This record gives sequence, C-alpha cells and structure tokens, in this order.
Amino acid sequence: MAISKGDALPGTETGFQSGLQSSAVLTDLREGLFRFIALAVAAIFVYRGVRHLVIDPGRLNILLLMISDALTFIWLLLARRPIVRDWSPFTVFISLTAGFGSGFVSLQDGAAVIPLYIAAPLQFLALWLVIWGKMSLGRSFAILPANRGVVTGGAYRFVRHPIYAGYLAGHVLFLMSSFSVYNFTVYAIITLFQIHRILREERILALTQEYRDYLGRVRYRLCPGIF
Repeated sequence: MAISKGDALPGTETGFQSGLQSSAVLTDLREGLFRFIALAVAAIFVYRGVRHLVIDPGRLNILLLMISDALTFIWLLLARRPIVRDWSPFTVFISLTAGFGSGFVSLQDGAAVIPLYIAAPLQFLALWLVIWGKMSLGRSFAILPANRGVVTGGAYRFVRHPIYAGYLAGHVLFLMSSFSVYNFTVYAIITLFQIHRILREERILALTQEYRDYLGRVRYRLCPGIF
C-alpha cells in the first residue's frame, strides 16, 4: 500500500512523515538487530519460566504468560518488512519497554487476590484473544509503530487493537493471581507505554484513507464502550 502526501491527515507535519522513512540498508540492519534482541529476550524469559515450572508445575499462570510472550517474539521474527516504521528514539524506547517489559516481571509467588483456579481459565481466554488477533493480523505484526498494511477483519472487526487487549487482560489476571507491589509497578508502566504505542501506531496508519475509514467503523481501541 503506497502512502502519498495526499493521504496525510489535516495538520500532519511533513517532519513526522519524513522521520518515518530511512534508507533500505540502514532499515535492514536495524531490523535485523531488533529481531536478534527480541529473540535473546524471549530466550531469557522462557528460561526463567521453565525454571519456575520445574519447581512448581502447578503455576499455570506462569505457563500461560510464557506462551503469550513467546508468541510475541515468534510473530515478530516472521513479520514482513514494514512500509513505514517510526524509528524516533523516544518511540523506540517506549515500544521496547512496552513490548519486552514483561521480562522484568517477578515470577515468584505473590498474594492471590483471585484464586489461581479462577484466574488461570480467564488468562487462557485472554491468550486466545491474543492468538486470534495475531492470526487475523498475519505477518503484519510489529513491536514498533509501523504500517505493514491495514487489517480490518477477524478480531479487528470488534476493537482496533485486540492483541493489546489480550495482553492487558492476561497481565491483569496474572497480577491478580500473584500480586506484588513490584509487579503492579512493572505492569502499570507497561500499560502506560502500551497506550502511547497504540496512539502512535494509529497516527501512522491514519496516513492512509483505508485506515481512516476503519476508524469510523470501529470506535474503540481495547474495550467496547470504554476505550
């Protein structure tokens, strides 16, 4: 999908658009480094999770959290090259923290605000929302705000960001089944940064008429009737 100046939103600065473009060689180098880092983070997180599961195989909330995060990195490695991507330093920092921040979550036992036998099935449903969203998105998945093509079908018929909605629900349920002030702080930061990433991503996609039409059809980003 080509993006022309005529597709720009009223009031959009040309500096923003030019900041999204870069040379093909530099983009490929950064893309390769970015995906290598993602793979390294995934390996460390899975290793930590396996250690805890070996000690306590009943920690289903950890298993579900590991699957959700592992899928993020797998989809990232398989993603197609973006049409445009936001490489501004602040956005990169925000996106990396939001995308990989769960690696800082403590997997130690915490206070069970919600019993595991209730939280785990709900967390499983949240995981399926993530999977449905990623299947709907296909290879258009991205960590950094980018345009890899506009997707409006599948889970995207109901909310604009079903994958983020599944992440948020899964994080809340894990936190409620193993609460600690530390994990609450980590997830609060991740959520705030995730919202910033959502808004930045929508700004990039809204440079196309197709996505602006989609915004008119699907009003809510994460939860119908709320946000």
